[in-house]
Amino acid sequence: MKILLDNIIYSTSKQGGISNYWFELSKYLLKQSGDDVVFFEELGVEKNFHRGQLEIPPHKIIRNPNSQKSSILRRLASVNPGLDEPFLFHSSYYRSKVKGENVKQVTTVHDFTHNYYASFLKKAVHNNLKYNSIRKSSGIICISENTFKDLRKFCPPSKNQKVAIIHNGVGDEYHVLDRSDAGYANFLRQNGIQTDYLLYIGSRAPYKNFKLAAALANKLRNFQLVIIGEELTQEEKKLFDEDALRRTVTISNVNNDDLNVFYNFAYAFVYPSAYEGFGIPIIEAMRAGCPVLALDNSSITEVAGGAAMLFEKANIDDFKKAIIKLENLDFKHDLIEKGKEHSASYSWEKCCRETHEFYGMIY
Repeated sequence: MKILLDNIIYSTSKQGGISNYWFELSKYLLKQSGDDVVFFEELGVEKNFHRGQLEIPPHKIIRNPNSQKSSILRRLASVNPGLDEPFLFHSSYYRSKVKGENVKQVTTVHDFTHNYYASFLKKAVHNNLKYNSIRKSSGIICISENTFKDLRKFCPPSKNQKVAIIHNGVGDEYHVLDRSDAGYANFLRQNGIQTDYLLYIGSRAPYKNFKLAAALANKLRNFQLVIIGEELTQEEKKLFDEDALRRTVTISNVNNDDLNVFYNFAYAFVYPSAYEGFGIPIIEAMRAGCPVLALDNSSITEVAGGAAMLFEKANIDDFKKAIIKLENLDFKHDLIEKGKEHSASYSWEKCCRETHEFYGMIY
């Protein structure tokens, strides 16, 4: 198979779940000896955390001559790889115009967050790109049953298009550690962590309900709040009282091995998001033996698989009661064991293998 992978996600974000997905898929496909895989990408993509870790032979890279244009113009412009033979085209983020003879396109649909939460203008621009990519594709991959449900609701596939539900994976870096190793305690202290802590990871967009995590820090005086993500803005700092803010630690640019340590030693992972296309951190936390507290909605219910504490609403009292309930060590142990067992069914190898098999059905 001749496969052209479009690396545009690396030039539009510095890191994140989609670039992680694309990194894992690219790494897997480069190892497939029966395929000829090439990449179409912009200049400066090495600024992306995952692209910096991906080793692509120079002869397999086709540079985009429109690299200097804005991200929107780059997405709207045609991809012209100069390939004469038939090939399969898969864009990392909804670029749909590609030139070539006998091209088959595949699109991965990650979520429909914009449909629920974006402003009218942002939704219109994003959906123009996404829907065009979906409609031009011979094959569509949805990363969860819930995303497939949203696909049928917002941009229904035609009878001639093949659709596959292929769950995201999780890295082998996430696993239970030997907590007696003194080196981990030193690592936590070096990062400002000295007591039991609640863990919050990722974006703090309104629908992620970060306010709930801040409210927990205000109420639970015996815990620190550890945030993996960008530094707090001045407005976000106003969510905390003075004591809670002193107990809050923000850590940026964390690699997978270090993140596994933070999961392992957290009292609980707080994930109050109102919508997810998948929710990779849920599986990462479970693999690391960390109890998960989340909302019972979108793909979260599906991905959690009965191995997390789920709540109908982002209610501070419900989350507080759940954290107190984890003081029951038998209950906590059972929850952790359920999470470890459930999360074992997710892997990047499985995700990438199923994607490669889907390519074969389309090609």
